[in-house]
Amino acid sequence: MRIPEFWRTSRFRQTLIYGTMFACILLGMLGFIYEQTAGYLGRQVDTILRVEATALVRVDAETLPERIDQEIERDPRHVDLYGLFSRDGTWITGNVRRLPAIPLDGSPHELVPGGDFAPDARALAVRLPWGEVMVVGRDITQLAEFRRIILKALVWSAALVIVIGLGLGVVLSLQPLRRIREVRAASNRIMLGDLGARLPMAGRHDELDMLAAIVNAMMDEIERLVREAKSVGDVVAHDLRTPLTRLRLMLYRLNHDARLSGEHGELLDQALRDADTLLSRFRAILRISEIENQSRRAGFETVDLESILDQAEELYGPLAEDHRLVLTKRVSTEGAIHADPELMFEAVGNLIDNAIKFTPSGGRICLVLSPTARGPELHVVDNGPGVPPEERKAVLQRFYRASRDQPSPGSGLGLSVVAAIAHLHGFGLSLEDASPGLRVVLKCWPRALEF
Repeated sequence: MRIPEFWRTSRFRQTLIYGTMFACILLGMLGFIYEQTAGYLGRQVDTILRVEATALVRVDAETLPERIDQEIERDPRHVDLYGLFSRDGTWITGNVRRLPAIPLDGSPHELVPGGDFAPDARALAVRLPWGEVMVVGRDITQLAEFRRIILKALVWSAALVIVIGLGLGVVLSLQPLRRIREVRAASNRIMLGDLGARLPMAGRHDELDMLAAIVNAMMDEIERLVREAKSVGDVVAHDLRTPLTRLRLMLYRLNHDARLSGEHGELLDQALRDADTLLSRFRAILRISEIENQSRRAGFETVDLESILDQAEELYGPLAEDHRLVLTKRVSTEGAIHADPELMFEAVGNLIDNAIKFTPSGGRICLVLSPTARGPELHVVDNGPGVPPEERKAVLQRFYRASRDQPSPGSGLGLSVVAAIAHLHGFGLSLEDASPGLRVVLKCWPRALEF
């Protein structure tokens, strides 16, 4: 894998950023420790040098050389530096035999290594009242070594943090890169026309899984819409070819015959009936398109399903009696949902009308509103011929007519309208066996994406 691929992953960049921030914090902390510790020790050395120089300046000229020799003898570590020089710089006494090149201002200064001076030493020089020059200093090799240790720790800590951060960034980026490559491969398949391809999910419920779930849900919708868009032209042409041809022939004959009675009148009536059929189908198609338009969500409000069932029972009860069917209702829960009341009534009406159409005389149709853990379920149950399991998904598509529907008039759009309404609301719709008959279940709660 190339470095640019690692850099494009959020985990690599975040690890690198956090590692850099941690390195800066660590460097700042160690730098603060260095400044406080080394600076304090340095100031302590300077204070000691000033105190010793002040004490020696108070000694008279005759006893000062002896006092300096005593101070040197009392230093078993040989870290103290003393030197006494004449006005012209000639050595008089002390373990410093060469006058250092530092100002005679009584302030501590770093000494240039060499001669009597250690690689790391500080000293001050002061001119005595009688003209001689006194040097007081100290070997600070241990303090310098301490400084070097801290500086080395600063450098190595920063280097290790950066290296470890880069390594962790690479390691943490391997799995996302593999998943991104799988996503890229699936996306390429989709771009090549395989709308059934879906983005892979690792089951970790991380941001990539969430994104894949959202994209897959979008692809489900896109695949559904594209499939319908591709098939609607062929299906409409095939389904309307016969009535259109018949209508054209009849209108052609009518156009060449001035008399509209008898056979000609019958032909005109037949043409009008076929035209009504076409108009009915087109109205159903437009109705589905209108329902699938998401702007219909503007009409959503709190809806009482029991009230809708009452209205549907009142409206379709006489029609059921005309077909010698028994229409009953059973409600065992409150059916308050967020939905479009007109569309929900239309869905219930289509389900009842469909059940009346295919239930034989003497049968029964039952409207059931029952509770579940997630929300209310609406069942429309009949004891008619039912729908074979292999056709239950197909009958929800436009213009599809099951084997039971062939002898009956219709366009195969009733259940498609119900499916469109359920899809708009995010409700679940399923067809089940009622033993005997068909049970249509409308799960009246929005389906959520599973991440």
